[in-house]
Amino acid sequence: MKTFDELFDGVIKHEGYYANVEGDRGGETYMGVARNLHPDWEGWQYIDAYKETYGEIPWNLHIDIPELNCMVKDFYCHTFYEKFRIDGILHGSLQEIIFDWCVNSGVWGARGVQRVLNQFFDADLKMDGIIGKMTLEAIANCQPKELFWEIKKARIRYYHKIAKKGKNHLFLEGWLKRIGKITFED
Repeated sequence: MKTFDELFDGVIKHEGYYANVEGDRGGETYMGVARNLHPDWEGWQYIDAYKETYGEIPWNLHIDIPELNCMVKDFYCHTFYEKFRIDGILHGSLQEIIFDWCVNSGVWGARGVQRVLNQFFDADLKMDGIIGKMTLEAIANCQPKELFWEIKKARIRYYHKIAKKGKNHLFLEGWLKRIGKITFED
């Protein structure tokens, strides 16, 4: 099993720092926290104050404010790690690939995992995007390596599918690099 800190460190290297990329439905983003999806995140106060003081923020600038860094980490812990019960997954590589998908796609990541479990492992889960007791049991009943590879293939299919919508094609290469860097460890 992996700790939250290990999983966070793995995910955050893909997220970068400040971005406001045209075509990204999340809009303005800091360390993966998208303003359009999480407008009430308290860290936006720091981002806005920084912009008021220094003007436009350059792409991928790390705003080195300890409180802001703590807010980011707390956000990931509550919004993804705890919400999707990643600590209930008993294999580190499965934790990593599922946590990363939930961070990258929210409930669609959790639903993707449920779809894989239903389609390839004969689970009978409601695809509700909630990783609860039944989903955790289904994960635990699988061979970790087999489940890992089916999830990885499902993510690749998912990214190719959503790349056909709007300007998402601009992000496909990055998504595929991201999933390509997640490897199975016994």
